[in-house]
Amino acid sequence: GAVLFAPYYFNHLMAIQMTGGSDRVVLGPVNKDFLPDAAWLEDKLAEPSAGPRIKMVTVVNPCNPTGVAMPADHLRRLSAICAKHDVWLIVDNTYENFTYEEEGHPAHTCVSGDHVVNIFSFSKAYGMMGWRVGYLSYPPRLHGELMKVQDTIAICPAIASQKAALAALGAGSAWVQEKVRGLSGNRRLVLGAIEAALGKDAVLGGSGAIYLMVKLPVEDDFRVVEWLTEKHRVCVIPGSACGSPGMVRVCYANLASAGCQEA
Repeated sequence: GAVLFAPYYFNHLMAIQMTGGSDRVVLGPVNKDFLPDAAWLEDKLAEPSAGPRIKMVTVVNPCNPTGVAMPADHLRRLSAICAKHDVWLIVDNTYENFTYEEEGHPAHTCVSGDHVVNIFSFSKAYGMMGWRVGYLSYPPRLHGELMKVQDTIAICPAIASQKAALAALGAGSAWVQEKVRGLSGNRRLVLGAIEAALGKDAVLGGSGAIYLMVKLPVEDDFRVVEWLTEKHRVCVIPGSACGSPGMVRVCYANLASAGCQEA
């Protein structure tokens, strides 16, 4: 079995489904801070297994879709729980550089261990969507199995993509963080507009990455998404796609301030 916490990143669910695990996905809750519920996970992994044993827990830090940056002590607690129960912890660090410490939110941290796989991507931080470059940090005991998987993948990053990725690493996090600081204005614009329309309690998450979740006054999030797209040319993601109906995911990147203000 595999654990995802709702709201989850829909591509993670699809990846599990594509490997034949759709009937073994266990959806866990988040706590009042929209963080993976560590107490629930501890209880769940301690339960006698009536079916397939849970072998993997996946989290995103900072989170897509919630935009929640996970405090270091919470991530370490999740890691310790997984280690105790001999369960893999997969951490998606795609938005590692999208943090807002100057506003009092947590910095990004990583954990490591013989049970931890860290995923990194160039797509967001370095604007390399479509170049399809990323990398893993994993314990040595997993190397042989990963090489088997890599050997059967029919596509790989072109040499130009790999050269661009190396150059991006040379520029480093400082370059990315300078660009991320420019998102703060958009973030404030979006927060202000949503809070003015729906109230402060409607905004959930948003302490990291480029997203926040919005609780709708209606349950039919798909209809709201259609209405926003067709009438206002504003595109958001339905919460139902992330296991959280009655919500939408809002992104505040990829627009200049004027376009964000108009939206």
